[in-house]
Amino acid sequence: MAFEQKDTQTRAARAKFGGEVSVKNGWYVLNLKGGSKEIGYDHGVILAEEIRDYIEETKRYVLVCMGIDYEYAKNDIISLIQDKISDEISDELEAIAAGVNMALALNSGKSYDKWDIAVINWMEGWSGYAYDPQKAYKHYSQSENANLTTHITAPIRERRDHCSAFAATGSYTKDGKPVMFHNSFNVFETSGYANVIMKITPKDGHTFTMQTQCGFVHSMADFYVVSVGDKPTDRVAITETTIGGFNKYNPDSIPEFDRIRRAVQHFTSINYAGDESSFVSILRKGESGDYANTWLIADYRDNSIWEIEEGLEFFNIDHKLADDRESYFIGANYPKDPRIKNLECSNDGGDDIRRHQGARRVRLPQLLEEYKAKGGIDLSAGEKIIADHYDVYNEEETNGNSRTVCSHYNLDKREYMSDPSRPKPYQPRGAIDGMGIDAELAVKLQLDARFGSSCGTAWYAAEFLKAHPQFSHLEPFLHDRPAQPWTVLPE
Repeated sequence: MAFEQKDTQTRAARAKFGGEVSVKNGWYVLNLKGGSKEIGYDHGVILAEEIRDYIEETKRYVLVCMGIDYEYAKNDIISLIQDKISDEISDELEAIAAGVNMALALNSGKSYDKWDIAVINWMEGWSGYAYDPQKAYKHYSQSENANLTTHITAPIRERRDHCSAFAATGSYTKDGKPVMFHNSFNVFETSGYANVIMKITPKDGHTFTMQTQCGFVHSMADFYVVSVGDKPTDRVAITETTIGGFNKYNPDSIPEFDRIRRAVQHFTSINYAGDESSFVSILRKGESGDYANTWLIADYRDNSIWEIEEGLEFFNIDHKLADDRESYFIGANYPKDPRIKNLECSNDGGDDIRRHQGARRVRLPQLLEEYKAKGGIDLSAGEKIIADHYDVYNEEETNGNSRTVCSHYNLDKREYMSDPSRPKPYQPRGAIDGMGIDAELAVKLQLDARFGSSCGTAWYAAEFLKAHPQFSHLEPFLHDRPAQPWTVLPE
C-alpha cells in the first residue's frame, strides 16, 4: 500500500471539491461529490501517485505479457472507443488525468491524458475481448520487414472468467432480506491497485458506493450499492461474475465500463421494457460483448433478487421473490442460457468439475442449503461461504485451489487440467478480495469488505517467486497481499 492514514490529510488537501480519503485495512476509502469533472479531478489528485504507477506498470505489462508496445495498445483503444464514450464518462476520464497531472506537477512528475486513464479502465475488456493479435502481428511484421509474407491465423482470445458470487433472500437468509457476496478472481499482475472503496454523490443521478480500482470510473470488480429513493429501504445492490468461454465482440459498440457506470448512476427501474432508463436498457444499448457477465441484483425495496445474463446478441433475465421456494442465484462463470452457451461461448467449463466453473456450480448451492438449514444466511455466514476451500472434485477440504469458492491457483499443481490453454500450475492468480452486503449495510451504503483474499490468507511476491521462478517475468507487476480482516466501509 502506497500511503498510510497519516498521509490522508495531505492527499485530501489537494482536493478542490470536497473530496475525502481515509485508509483502513488495505483499502483506500474515497468520498467524492459533484459533477463528472469535480468527481474526476478530486479522484485524480488524491490518488495521483497510485494512478501514475498503475499506468507506468501497464506500459511495461503490455510488452511483457502481450508482446506489444504501449503506444500500439493506446492507439488501438482510441481507435475503437474514442467516438463511443459518453460525454459524462469522457469528462470524468479527462478530469482524473487533470487531477493526476496537477498533483504530479508539484514533484516534476509525468503527465497523462484521458486516454491513459481510459487504457487502464478498459485493459481487461480490451485485452480479453477486443484486442486482435492478427492485427498486431501484421502491424509489427510490416514495420519490421515490409517484404515479409506470413500465414496469419485467426485472432485468438483468452477466455477470461472471474469471480464467485451469490445472492440469496427469503427462506435462505436469517432476516428474509437479501444477502449478497462476491469475490474477484484475477491474475495478480493486474490486481495491484484494486483496493479502493468509493462513495460517489453526483449532481445528476443516484448516490452509490462501489468497490473499484485506482483511476477507475467504474467498479471492474463490480460490487455496487445504490440509493434509489428517500426511504431507508430504497437500496439496490449489484454484482456480477463473468461468463466463461465467451468469444463474441462488436467493435462498433460502447465499451462496458461506460455502460455499467451510467446504468448504476442513472437507472430508474431494473427491467421495465418500456423504460429506456432501466438498468437493463442502459446496459444493453450499444452492447459490445467486451465484458460479458451474469449480473446479480439485490433489490431491498421488495427483497427480491435478479439474475441478468448478458451476452452480445442474447440475454436472459430471471427474477425471484422472497417467498419463492428456491430464492437464490449463484455466479460461477458458466452460462445458463442455452443460446449464450452454445452460440456465443466455447468450452465454458460449466459441466466440468475439474475446472473452477463446474466445481463452484456444484459447491455454492451446497453451501447455501447448508446455511439455510443452520438458520439462514447473514453476513457472518456469507463471509464463510465466499471463503470456502472444499474441493468437490477430490471430495476434500483444502487450503484452497483453482476449484474452490475462494480460489488459489497459486497453490494448485493443476494435475487435473482438462484444457491446456487454461491457467498453468501455480499461476499467481485467484481470489483477491471478498465483498458482501445485507439489508442493514445497504441502508447506510456500506460494504463488508476484505482486502487480499476472501479467506484472509496472506500472499507475498518475493516468497512466491522464490518457490516458482517460472513466473519471474511478472515480478515488476506483483504486489504483496497481506492478511486483512473483514471491515465495514465506508465507516
